[in-house]
Amino acid sequence: MGLFDLFSKKEKTYTDEVCVKKESDFSDFKRVTDFIYEKSGITDLDKRALTASRLQQFAISEDVYTTDEFYKAMKNKDSFYQEIMNIATVNETFFLREIKELHWLVEHIKSCSKNFKILCIPSSSGEEIYSILILLLEAGVDLKRVQITGYDINSKAIKNAIKGEYDEHSLHKLQTQTRDKYFNKNAENHYEIIPSIKAHTRFQQNNIFNLASENKQYDIVLSRNMFIYFDDEKRKKALDVIVSLLQHNGIYIKGHADYIKPHPKLESIAFGIYLNRP
Repeated sequence: MGLFDLFSKKEKTYTDEVCVKKESDFSDFKRVTDFIYEKSGITDLDKRALTASRLQQFAISEDVYTTDEFYKAMKNKDSFYQEIMNIATVNETFFLREIKELHWLVEHIKSCSKNFKILCIPSSSGEEIYSILILLLEAGVDLKRVQITGYDINSKAIKNAIKGEYDEHSLHKLQTQTRDKYFNKNAENHYEIIPSIKAHTRFQQNNIFNLASENKQYDIVLSRNMFIYFDDEKRKKALDVIVSLLQHNGIYIKGHADYIKPHPKLESIAFGIYLNRP
């Protein structure tokens, strides 16, 4: 019996008040995780039993009871596949996370006179992007010089980023005076980022592997703690995409947990920070 066979179970449906048992069979679930890997690069789903269980429970709620039905639903129904991505991806983050690199970024922007186009992928629910903008304001940088785009594969995370509303846990590293300066507290005791900061952001649901053909380039690309979900093949592919998105002499910033192999166009200039050489 494989790991995913453990999640096969019986679900009840009701027709004319008669209880009918409908059996689910998610054996050979690796067919599903392989499809997810090919499309998204996520490699560890076969080791995440709880996530696999949640995926299968969602499928049952959509009247999908077998691996074959699951596979076909992912291929043919965009909304089904998107919900699978929302379940499979983790969006645990907070403001001012891995702040040393953010301070370096702010000083770099402050020392230059040009405007900056910045990409953050994955952007999660917006904490990193809003952290950068707050730090820039605190450093006296005019936000008219900055436009930040955030991409994430998780559509719920993107909706939360656009809304820009957070609980106290997400803000626990912000000083109270900073929080009160840049957020409005609502009746549910959540904090919403002020509109003047939101105006400098753009969030969109997207997959990094879909960006290879995008005819856009950025001065700075942040991709922090995304590579931990990839194997070597997908890491190389994702890094090639990031390099293609960078202007000459653009900056790439990775996460502390990310492992990347040397790239011929990237020169390390500080811990986790790389320059894209022409």
